[in-house]
Parts: sequence; structure tokens; C-alpha cells
Amino acid sequence: MKRLIAICLVCVLLTAAASQGAVSQGMVISFDENGNGDVDGTPLVSGIDTPPIGHETLYYVLSATFVSTGDVKIMEPGTTDEISDVLRFVNLVTAQQARVYVYSEREAGDPLPYDLADTGLPTEFQSIVRSLTEEGTEGSWNGLHYTASGSTDPGNLMGGPVNYVFTSDVPEPATLVLLGTAGIWIFTRKKHQFLGGYRSK
Repeated sequence: MKRLIAICLVCVLLTAAASQGAVSQGMVISFDENGNGDVDGTPLVSGIDTPPIGHETLYYVLSATFVSTGDVKIMEPGTTDEISDVLRFVNLVTAQQARVYVYSEREAGDPLPYDLADTGLPTEFQSIVRSLTEEGTEGSWNGLHYTASGSTDPGNLMGGPVNYVFTSDVPEPATLVLLGTAGIWIFTRKKHQFLGGYRSK
């Protein structure tokens, strides 16, 4: 009985430690240029609107009523002056909402239909601006992993660090089908290999 109690106590302590680690790492907010977003797996509300500074574009409602305002410029790799996307964090006091607006460049060769955020880049910026380099490569995933941990970091929700995962290029449906088919093929091959090896014993 004492051994069982000791095991239970260890399990409780490990669970508490894991929970504390998760809290200190902060929440994860993921979103893209086309209205797909979630916070720790719960879908985000999105829409089209015009912020106090800037033109009409895609926005997401953040999981708080207050956010540290500012812009995050996402720069093209290897450049210091070519902007790929802008994440604009604003507070709408009347609606009691914190939002992130997403602006993306619209290139002449981009296929139709455009993503919801492909409205062009803003011509003016908020007082606080962070410039970060885009991650990934063209033709596959690219975007940004950004942690707002300081109180003046654009996107900070005042409840601890916030980890933003922004996907700049939304994969085409054909690409998703291809990736899904490849994944099923790999899974079935592994399954057959495992079952074949198991049956031969």
C-alpha cells in the first residue's frame, strides 16, 4: 500500500512539473494568410476589416481583450528592405477585442484566387516595429515563428509568453492531396513490413 501511495505521489509531482513547464512556455497561436487559425488547437475567429492604421485585410481575433500594439515586418531572406508580410497587432476598444491583421505582398505571377491577406503591404507603420527574417523556402512551408515575451513586444497578451506560428504560403489543395497520398503510402508500407516481420516469427 505504501508503495502504491509513493508511486501516486511521484505521478502527481511529475504532472504538476509538466503543467508548470507548459504554462511558462506560453500559448501557441497559429494562423495563415487565408483565414485558418487556432490558439492551442481552438479555432480563431477571423474576418475582413480595416484597422485604425492601414487598409482592409484579413484579421484574427486574439484570445484576450488587450494586446501590445505594433507591427512585425517579415523580411525576405537575404534582404534588409524587401518585406514579404506584415503582422499588425491592434486593440479595438469599442469591440473589446485584440486583433492581428495580416498583410501580404501581391505579386503579378500569383495564381488566382488570391489569399485573403494578399491585399498588398501597408504604406505606414505603427510606432513599434520589429523586423524579422522569413523562415522556410519558396515552394514548401515558409512563414515565421515569433515569441512575444517582453511587455512591449507586438503581440504580447500580458499573460506570459505568446508563441506565434505564421504560415505565409498556404499549400495548394493539389499539394495537400499529394502529401496525404504519400503519407498513406508510407504508413501502409511500414504497416506491411511490420506485420510481415511479425508473422515470420
